[in-house]
Amino acid sequence: MTQTSAKPEAGDNRNLRRDVGLIGLLFASVGSIIGSGWLFGAMNAAQKAGPAAIISWSIGAVMILLIALTFAELGTMFPVSGGVVRFPHIAFGSFASYTSGWILWIACGTVAPIEVEGALQYATKYAAFTSKSTVNGDTVHTLTGLGYLTAVVLLALFVVVNYTGVRWFARVNNVLVWWKLAIITVVVIAFLVTQFHPSNFTSKGFMPNGWEGVFTAIATSGIVFSFLGFRQGIELAGETSNPPEVRAHRRHRVGDPHRDHLCGVAGGVHRLSQPA
Repeated sequence: MTQTSAKPEAGDNRNLRRDVGLIGLLFASVGSIIGSGWLFGAMNAAQKAGPAAIISWSIGAVMILLIALTFAELGTMFPVSGGVVRFPHIAFGSFASYTSGWILWIACGTVAPIEVEGALQYATKYAAFTSKSTVNGDTVHTLTGLGYLTAVVLLALFVVVNYTGVRWFARVNNVLVWWKLAIITVVVIAFLVTQFHPSNFTSKGFMPNGWEGVFTAIATSGIVFSFLGFRQGIELAGETSNPPEVRAHRRHRVGDPHRDHLCGVAGGVHRLSQPA
């Protein structure tokens, strides 16, 4: 295994510039976790599990933490880019890597459009980016002409940022993550101080849909989708400027319980701020 792992690492050193530092890797993961899921995920989980969505977020955090710690160990042993695909190749061979690579490619191809559509749904308050309709009793938001045009521009911007280089990506992402953290902190404090309603824990029952609602929320409301953002730090391991430094911190940062619960706390406070 040692001989096999030496080749991909050497290839990364030859073809990729190691311009991402420890903070850049950390913020790549944090920025992916704190996406549209911190509001949409909290809303959907509360609809399915009620106040017990707090349990859903906690269970989801523990589940993904076990996976994240495994990847943290592998990422420090084999600091190569595309670890989610490269690790199966090292352990199981080309076919496993080929299969997981196509699955990951399809999954990653949907993330950017999902985030753009989520952002435009937020922004519908300011312009007609989406139109609301009802399908089978559920409210859905569909992009309008303006929404499609804006989505194309935003996706093109993502391409430019990634094409320019990982160093620029890391710098832009660091600024955005600090902004996200600031917004979430302000929202949590503001709702706790001005609009916190403890009665929401019991007004319709703490667990209105039982344990079925709790476990359904984990898989279908965006909880797992949000937490899986930790993978970005693993994917960029081959572009790390100082692998030994990252190796010393990765195990602690990937499993930070405060960060794992940040999305759930922020969304829960938002939900509890609404009158019963």
